[in-house]
Amino acid sequence: MEGWRANRVVVAAGLAAGLVVAGGALGQPDGGKPAEPPATKAEPPKAEPAKGAKLKVGDKAPELAIETWVKGDPVTGFEKGRVYVVEFWATWCPPCRESIPHLTEMAKAHKKDGVTFIGVTSTDKDLETVKKFVDKMGDKMDYTVAVDKGSFAKKATMNETWMEAAEQDGIPTAFIVDKDQKIAWIGHPMDGLDKVLGQVVAGKFDAKKHAEDQAKKQKAMDELRSALMGEEWEKATKLLDEMIAAGGDSAKMFSMIKYQMLLMGKKDAAAASKHAEAMLTGILKDDAEGLNQVAWTILDAPGVEKRDFDLALKIAQKACELSKHENGMILDTLARAYFEKGDLAKAVEWQTKAVEKANGPEEMKAEMKETLEKYKAEQAKKDKK
Repeated sequence: MEGWRANRVVVAAGLAAGLVVAGGALGQPDGGKPAEPPATKAEPPKAEPAKGAKLKVGDKAPELAIETWVKGDPVTGFEKGRVYVVEFWATWCPPCRESIPHLTEMAKAHKKDGVTFIGVTSTDKDLETVKKFVDKMGDKMDYTVAVDKGSFAKKATMNETWMEAAEQDGIPTAFIVDKDQKIAWIGHPMDGLDKVLGQVVAGKFDAKKHAEDQAKKQKAMDELRSALMGEEWEKATKLLDEMIAAGGDSAKMFSMIKYQMLLMGKKDAAAASKHAEAMLTGILKDDAEGLNQVAWTILDAPGVEKRDFDLALKIAQKACELSKHENGMILDTLARAYFEKGDLAKAVEWQTKAVEKANGPEEMKAEMKETLEKYKAEQAKKDKK
C-alpha cells in the first residue's frame, strides 16, 4: 500500500504492538490522505490529558489562532457567559468525517443556547483541499470551519497550544470551553460530547463524577491493552464483549477492535468471519463506512493469513447500497472484492464508477485510475486465453 491507500486501514498506536487493532480510526476516508504522513494520526484521542499535560480540564482555554475562516462567522475570542466547542479534524481522517454530521446535529440543537462550534484543521496540505471538502459537505457540515494558523508551513499554532499541550495525539478531538472561558472537557466528539455539552450549558456538569467515570474507562482500556499485548485472547475477548454490551458511542469502536483482534491477532479466521457477519446484521447494519472498513480489512490489511473474499464482497455490496453507490472509496472497495474473486468484468465496471465518484486529492483519483488500468489489463489477458 502507498499514498492514500496506506491510510485505508489505520493502525492505532498504543493498543497492541504488532497488532492492527484500531481504537476508533479504522478504514479509509472518502477524501483521501496526503502522500506524506500527517503530523496528527487518525487515532482515538485520549479521553483526558495526562497529569503532566500543560493543558488540562479546568485550565483557561488557549487563544484561537486562525489562518483562514473557511465557513461561518469569524470568532475573535471566547466570550464570558458563552459555551464553545473547538474540534480538531482533517479532510483525510475517516473518523473525523464520520463525526461531522453528528457535530452539525449538536450545533443545531444548541443554537438556541448560543453554543458556537468551531472545526479547526491543522494537518491538511492546502487551503483548496479544505475548501473543496467543506463545499461538498454543504449542510452536513453546518458550523464554523477554520484552518489553524501556520498549518501549511507545518507550524500549526493551535495544534501546539491545544492538541500537543493537552497530549492529544489523535483526531478528531473536541474541547468544550465553558462559560468561564475554561476547558470543561476533552475527548472524542462521538464519545460523550453531546451529553457533557448539555450538562455544561445547563450548568449541571459534575466534573468530579466525570473524572471518576473516565478513570474507570481508562482502567478498562489499560487492561485491554495489556491483554492484547500479552496475547491473552480470552481475557481480551471478555473485556471487549463487556465494552460492546455497555453500548454507547464507543460500542462500534470496540466491535471493530474485536474483529481485527480475531483476524490479525488471534488469527482465528472462522471466529472473525462470524463476528463480521454479526456486525453486518447488527451494530453496523446502517453504517456504510463502518462496513466498508471491515471489507477493506479483509481485502488489504497486513497480517491476514486467510482472507474471506466472499464475505468481503457481501459486506462491500451492502456498504454500496447504504451509500447509494455515491461514495468513491466504497465503490473502490467493491471493485477490489470483485477483482479478488476473479470477476474482472465487474471489477472494471465498479472501478470505473469509483473513479467517477472520487472526490479527494488528485493523487487519490490518479491511483484509482491506475488501479482501473490494472484491472483492464488483467481482463485483456484473460480474454486472450
